[in-house]
Amino acid sequence: MAPGSRARAAILGGVAILASGAAGPASAQEPADIRRQLDESQSRLELIRGERERLRRELEGIAGRVSGDSAELVNVERQIDASASLLAELDVQLGVLTGQVTAMTRDVLLTRDELTARRVVLHERLRDIYKRGPLQTVQVLLTSRSFSDLLNRYKYLHAIALFDRLLVEEVEGLERRLAGQREALGRETERIARVRAEKLVEHDELERLERQRQERLLVFSDQRAEARSELARLATEEAQLRALIGGLEERRRAAEREAGAATVSSLTTSDLGRLAWPVEGRILWGFGPQREGRTTIPREGIGIGAGRGTPVSAVDRGIVASVVARASGQTVIVDHGGGFYSSYQKLRDVIVDERQRIEAGQVIGQVGGDATNPHIEFQIYEPGAAGPRAVDPVRWLRERP
Repeated sequence: MAPGSRARAAILGGVAILASGAAGPASAQEPADIRRQLDESQSRLELIRGERERLRRELEGIAGRVSGDSAELVNVERQIDASASLLAELDVQLGVLTGQVTAMTRDVLLTRDELTARRVVLHERLRDIYKRGPLQTVQVLLTSRSFSDLLNRYKYLHAIALFDRLLVEEVEGLERRLAGQREALGRETERIARVRAEKLVEHDELERLERQRQERLLVFSDQRAEARSELARLATEEAQLRALIGGLEERRRAAEREAGAATVSSLTTSDLGRLAWPVEGRILWGFGPQREGRTTIPREGIGIGAGRGTPVSAVDRGIVASVVARASGQTVIVDHGGGFYSSYQKLRDVIVDERQRIEAGQVIGQVGGDATNPHIEFQIYEPGAAGPRAVDPVRWLRERP
């Protein structure tokens, strides 16, 4: 093949390559599967955020309720789980975005290298055109030896012109593609920065919730210690009261044996459900084991709330067997005979004396108890095989409307 023919073939081949490259530039759009992964992760994020916001509103409603501390702890632990799930989803997004940025960076480098190579070719062509001068095309045509040579030369010049035009268009296209890739890379880099900043915020929130949980656990620990102390105090007082009533019953029986006659109780089964209440007020706790928060407290009587200083009356006639002062208030025990006793605890300003005979409805003292929760505790003991035993006093008291 002649040198001129080889040159024309090279030019025509370059035109074909440039045309194919110009027709199908690499796509700068992100793959559909990456977009789908990010959309799915974002949807999960929104659901988790919605659940955590609902838990925060629920926590605001729990505050101040009875036994709210345990519910608050459960709520905080659920918020911690939600925050951990948020961090996991943000890690998923960071992984996807980081992989995408890596791929985009590789594409930017490839495009830049391709653009550099095309610019070198373009500069060579421009330098060649400058050296040949503006009349080179006319000289090539005028030196034709025949009409067919003229046509061949015209086709050759046309191919050169097309090659130069496509080369310029490809360089311009590569420059636009590189600019678009860099812009997209910048957007994705900013998105990664936002996700990382959001992750730091979520880390701070998780640490705050962990501190809040520890504070709740410390509160529970203090409450458990206080409850154990209260239970120990109640158990001690109940044991002392049972021992006191047991001793009173032994002395009563000894007195009966010495006198040779049994005393008759003022309380009989006919009084069940007919005795007047020692004080009017709402029942704070009932007889038997009572659940208070996470603690079960044994109760051998009932708690009756009333205003501090309200008069407290004996439910039936009898003899004041004991007046005992305690840290929680004074206790009056009335012996009704036959092994029946009534006990009035947490009183103040007791106005009866031991061994004093009293009548039903007679005032024996006033309501004491806590300053923020004034009340008394009322008990009734019935005779049993092993001595007096505490029973539910409500079954003896008159039904209230």
